[in-house]
Amino acid sequence: MKRPLAAALLSFSVAACGGSESPPPPKEPPPELPSDDGCKRDAMEPDFQSSPLQGPGVDAQGRLAPGTYIMSSTYLRMGHSQEAQAEFERLSGPIDQTLQQQQGLVAVQFAQSTRCNTKRTFTVWKDEEAMYQFVGSPAHSQAIARVSLVSRGGSSVTSWQDDERGASWEKALQQLAAETGPTY
Repeated sequence: MKRPLAAALLSFSVAACGGSESPPPPKEPPPELPSDDGCKRDAMEPDFQSSPLQGPGVDAQGRLAPGTYIMSSTYLRMGHSQEAQAEFERLSGPIDQTLQQQQGLVAVQFAQSTRCNTKRTFTVWKDEEAMYQFVGSPAHSQAIARVSLVSRGGSSVTSWQDDERGASWEKALQQLAAETGPTY
């Protein structure tokens, strides 16, 4: 799985964290597309595929160094059009470059589901300041402004503080289930 695959998921986290952009109204998939049965932000998709946890805070066995961190997870319900996919890919490159150079990024993991047409990210940050520095970066800000072009609605983001034991997709699913903020 390519790193840029899920980097654009982070593109809507500023709005969820207090940005000034208003979320677009939810969009429904056209009736000829498969239903979203079994496809929920708080449950692993039937064909969930994830990259390994990677980054400067991850050891050779894929474990996060002990400590307390800010963690964030995004869930993107991709639009079904070719234009949505093309826009996602176009926005992903600059976001990935920024993410790779971002001070304070401890670890990152990307996931996707072809059946559900979803993409997920899980990031671990040294602190909240580091996370918001990335969120406010030019590449990320541009993606925030264009999230309505890639999401079909129902996308979400959450963040929380935890130690290395909370660095898991299971914990991310719990946090997304409890999220009451806006969806995109």
